[in-house]
Amino acid sequence: IVEGILVRGDKDYITKDYLIKLLKEPFQAIPRLIEYTHFNKDHPENQNIKLPNKKQPYVKVLKDDKWVYADRKSTILNLIDDKHCELTDEPLVKHVEDKFSEHLQDRFERFNDRYLNDEKELSKQLYKETELVMINNN
Repeated sequence: IVEGILVRGDKDYITKDYLIKLLKEPFQAIPRLIEYTHFNKDHPENQNIKLPNKKQPYVKVLKDDKWVYADRKSTILNLIDDKHCELTDEPLVKHVEDKFSEHLQDRFERFNDRYLNDEKELSKQLYKETELVMINNN
């Protein structure tokens, strides 16, 4: 069993416009980006994580062309962190500041502050929604 693997993939098809669209609804952005990246039927090369049994504390991840078991919780948390970093990349944040309405900017800032402050309710919500994406796409 591998401890918390960071699951990566080819991200060339994920456009800035798509990420900007996600940021208009920041509280759903991370699970949607995970689904679009790792469970996208058009990009089988990124289908590199599975939840083989929803009752077990493990996930399967593709590592060196082999499926290996990894700790479910730490893998999901790493995945969430990775997508948060992608969504708060400097050019995207600049776009939010320059082009979004005040209301959308406030929503994004509220989300980001809660995320960065490790707010329990938001963390639980993101974890649960990410888990559901994995369950629904297996």
